[in-house]
Amino acid sequence: MSDSPIDDLPLRNRMVVVVASPEKAEKLQDGLERLGAEVLPVQASLIRGVQDTSPLDAALRSLGQYRWILFTSVHGVHYFFQRMSDLGLAHLRAELQGICAIGPATAARLESLGFRVTLVPDEFVSEGVLRALAGLHGGADNLRGLRVLLPRAREGRDLLPRELNAAGALVDAVPCYESVPAELDEGTKRRIAEQPPDLLVFTSPSNVRNFVNAWGEQAGKRVLAASAVAALGPVTAAAVLSYGSEVDILPEANTIVSLLNAIRRFYGSAGGQSRMPQR
Repeated sequence: MSDSPIDDLPLRNRMVVVVASPEKAEKLQDGLERLGAEVLPVQASLIRGVQDTSPLDAALRSLGQYRWILFTSVHGVHYFFQRMSDLGLAHLRAELQGICAIGPATAARLESLGFRVTLVPDEFVSEGVLRALAGLHGGADNLRGLRVLLPRAREGRDLLPRELNAAGALVDAVPCYESVPAELDEGTKRRIAEQPPDLLVFTSPSNVRNFVNAWGEQAGKRVLAASAVAALGPVTAAAVLSYGSEVDILPEANTIVSLLNAIRRFYGSAGGQSRMPQR
């Protein structure tokens, strides 16, 4: 229970559903409850290592050929190095050259494992990564022929490897984990459908897709449209938009702190009226 004065509780008497991994949901729930919200965490996706590890195994055995390894998520870090350990290739850590982490959480996870992160782009999007790499190499022209390894989700978007390839880099985008739907509790689904929350918070595109599909796409779209929506990052926002719904809150940075600050501003200064259900 929060000890904050009423004036500091912009989410007082508001219901917020957080659709996120348990780790992110815990951090979001703590922050949202401090703003006065009643929070219902929902896990719509499960993360697991890919079943076919042959492309990843081949990349791990050839680490020395890559000038850069780009990690786009904490999950990518976890499953990449877990597979390295499983194969008995931990000694190849010394062959890692440049390590790029997209986002402070990814960088922190790498550093906790004892790695020196060479680059953290200011912008956590494909264009920002390309600019940051080009800046380190003296211009985009100098990316030509650069070998880059991108460990990522099996369902990851092709925008980053496509733009790097267009600049002349040689990119191996290798799946090391995947997102699969988690089964939503029927009681939770009924509660959300019958009494739409004031705010739905999504932290990844797969969470958006799996949440909507838990009801079936058409019914899921109605559930999505019945509440205000906060999305962590432009890729997650694009997933919301793909279902015809609006994104009311989009933080400046892809971090939990920035997301909480954006939610506070939305409900504090703007009043943050919840969207009325569409019948």
